[in-house]
Amino acid sequence: MGSDKKSESPMVSPFTWVFRASALLLGAVIALNMAVAFLRPILPWIISGIALAVTTWIVIAVWRWRQSRW
Repeated sequence: MGSDKKSESPMVSPFTWVFRASALLLGAVIALNMAVAFLRPILPWIISGIALAVTTWIVIAVWRWRQSRW
């Protein structure tokens, strides 16, 4: 059984903090770049679907609003 010792100070060195923040930022940028690259071929379909859903929602909302006025 190994002994797990925690560091005495709760403060982390600035180098470690900057390194972890930079690695997290780099990972986020790479993930966003990959997502855009993979979604680019179907992006027009996604935009069309969102536009169709919003248009349908607006038409139904206006229709219900006009029905409730009677």
